[in-house]
Amino acid sequence: MTLKLRCDDYGFECDFIIDEKKTVGTLEKLRNHFEEEHGIDYTIEAVTQMITNKGHSLESIRK
Repeated sequence: MTLKLRCDDYGFECDFIIDEKKTVGTLEKLRNHFEEEHGIDYTIEAVTQMITNKGHSLESIRK
């Protein structure tokens, strides 16, 4: 299963997109992007909640 995550879906004016097979590292890549590019250090739990708030089920983002 693939997961498409767009940074601009989370309130940033940014073209960053992750569109890849779901792995443990997929959420970590988004979390790292938020920290490195936008200076916001979200926990992985916060990133998970943000993604579920956008309509992804927990099952679709867990390994």
